[in-house]
Amino acid sequence: MSSADTTIAHQETPPRSEVAATVVLERYRLMRRLGAGAFGVVWLALDERLDRVVAVKRIEAHDPEMAARAEREAIAAARLNHPGIVALHEAGRDADAVYLVSELVRGRTLRERLVAGELSDRDVVRIGIALCDALSHAHARGVIHRDIKPANIIIPDRPDGDAGIVKLTDFGIALIAGDDALTRTGDVVGTLAYMAPEQADGSPVSGQSDLYSLALVLYEAFSGVNPIRAGGAAATARRVGTRLPALGQLRPELPEEIRDAIDWAVQPDELDRGTLAELREALIEGQDQADTTAGVVDAALIDSYEQADLLNPAEGIAVAASPTLPARFAAAV
Repeated sequence: MSSADTTIAHQETPPRSEVAATVVLERYRLMRRLGAGAFGVVWLALDERLDRVVAVKRIEAHDPEMAARAEREAIAAARLNHPGIVALHEAGRDADAVYLVSELVRGRTLRERLVAGELSDRDVVRIGIALCDALSHAHARGVIHRDIKPANIIIPDRPDGDAGIVKLTDFGIALIAGDDALTRTGDVVGTLAYMAPEQADGSPVSGQSDLYSLALVLYEAFSGVNPIRAGGAAATARRVGTRLPALGQLRPELPEEIRDAIDWAVQPDELDRGTLAELREALIEGQDQADTTAGVVDAALIDSYEQADLLNPAEGIAVAASPTLPARFAAAV
């Protein structure tokens, strides 16, 4: 399920199944509305059969596109069972809506934590390792997420061990192996600012596309900026596929293993990237040297980056025409 960090227009008279205390699917009592977005409304609910709280996402059944997305999310989630992925308990529908019932994760998104400046480099490393594990689990089961971004990564208030320090959510646009109806090529879906170039082109995607998106999320988490993001969708689209400034130019104090692995994973050509396993290994190798001070990315530094065009060498942050191959990847070439 996606984090509900957007709002929808106020409705004078909400449908019966959007009123608190309504029971849906004959067992889930809607208790409190948690949020809403283009993909539906998320409720905190009580499972009256098992006496536990859950999250229920309600999607209007009369919208074929949204209903298909709900079906895709349910099919993807049914293949997955990992502590780093939000678990889906049940999917069902009635005359008015489709419902996705998942575990309730109490926490905030990575986006929210980054904006608040609450994470240290060491925290980001641990989050990155956990996400590598979650994505490896999904890819091994034929599921490509296609929308890795800070808003789809939840950091629980009370993590359940290292594997549970993050929860990857929203598999609504996942590519699922073996299901042709839900995996058409040529469709461009996802979030432009974090989208792999081949995905933005409508070309076939693979686990390498998720790797690029994850590495770009980590690049942003470590540096405080995402150079692909511009003032609007058209401007951002023009930047997709551009070679990024080396992470070491923005954060030279980061462990070299981490800088090199992330730089390699955000290469525009998917054949030039490393692998999730190699990114994970680099994060582990650099973990002990990573700073443990929260908010090490200074706000003034971020402002200076945003005022300059990081993709324009004339602004003083050079972009290498051809990246140096990190030694760790030499054997793979």
